[in-house]
Amino acid sequence: MIKLYLKQAWQLLRQNRLITSISIAGTALSVAAVMLVVLIYQVNYANYAPENNRYRMLYVTSMSARSADDAGKNNGQMSLRVLRECLYSLQTPQAVTGIAKAKQFINKPGERLSTSCTVLFTDQSFWRIFDFHFISGGPFTTTDMEAKLRRVVVSATMARKLFGTADAVGATFRMNHLNYKVCGVVDDVSRSAQVAYADVWIPYTVNTELMSGSRSYENTTGPFSAYLLAASSSDFASIRKELQEKVNRFNGSLAETEIDFMYSPYTQWERIIGANGFSEPKLQQWLLNTGGMLLFLLLLPALNTIGITLTQFRKRRSEIGIRKSFGAHSGILVMQVLTENLLISCIGGAIGLIFSYVLLYLCRSILFTTMPHFSFEMLLQPATFLLAFLFILILNLLSAGWPAYKAARMPIVQALNDLE
Repeated sequence: MIKLYLKQAWQLLRQNRLITSISIAGTALSVAAVMLVVLIYQVNYANYAPENNRYRMLYVTSMSARSADDAGKNNGQMSLRVLRECLYSLQTPQAVTGIAKAKQFINKPGERLSTSCTVLFTDQSFWRIFDFHFISGGPFTTTDMEAKLRRVVVSATMARKLFGTADAVGATFRMNHLNYKVCGVVDDVSRSAQVAYADVWIPYTVNTELMSGSRSYENTTGPFSAYLLAASSSDFASIRKELQEKVNRFNGSLAETEIDFMYSPYTQWERIIGANGFSEPKLQQWLLNTGGMLLFLLLLPALNTIGITLTQFRKRRSEIGIRKSFGAHSGILVMQVLTENLLISCIGGAIGLIFSYVLLYLCRSILFTTMPHFSFEMLLQPATFLLAFLFILILNLLSAGWPAYKAARMPIVQALNDLE
């Protein structure tokens, strides 16, 4: 029966090409608009390599240090001292890493021409939390860290810029008049992976400035952020409690300073709704802004479908009257309309999906603060499309079902005479 309905629906769609085209276009635009919003959030916040564990992570990106007499206050990031005494000593997380980012100029030995790059100073635990694909070589090790060896990992693009090949393990470059040796080369990381992104990854122990720290606020302020990987999101509360205990103990060891992580650590979900560690995320405000926009985009296909369905039924009243006079039940007439609408939704959904990817690529410089490098894994997540399409399909079917039900319940004489 469904196969017959689909054949009939296809023939009716072909007979009313203008109305069908408008309906498909409306559905396609709605799917594209909703998918574009979903894709932006997906690129910024979903799991993909190397940030495959975002929803098991806690972010510690802000810290406040103030004098005991409230004479001064510094809101920023933590020093290596705080990282070691408050974060590395945590027992509940699976892994803890510290990161400090900087812009540097590097060049090959003997060459004056330098290349600007993003450098990420970190530790050996970084490679446990983030899932990089090594083209050649491997990460620097704990031994490299402790021995303060200048062993570095570079991206494939940076390796080609410097050495003309991605197989650059063992090659050396210069940064700040010092030689660094490549121990590993990884696939390029998208700028949308805001934590893991860099061109070069270096052990922070080789940087004397990071190791010496700052004298202000008893050497508690600095350039480091910390990222914690939990075994499960159910451990978040325990991690926060343990961290607060570490902070209280650490503050007890300070003479004139007190530190506070403010609204850190925060989760990936809290990051989605606007958390940055300095202010409390406001779910209600996020729902008003984002939810209102999504609701408007979801209503577009409903309004489009209702208008077109009502127009179609005004033209088909006589047909409905004839079919009902020959014994057609209201349910059969409604089912046929829903089948037609399902066909339109599927065609419009497929077109809208393709159009959303085209829009994302063409407008990426407008939609993102940095120009991201899109990957297949980042964009193609079937569950995301199916969820967005399901919402629109349900709206389309509901918006078509009510006019169809009213028309199918119309008395036969009224339908045959095409009367309101």
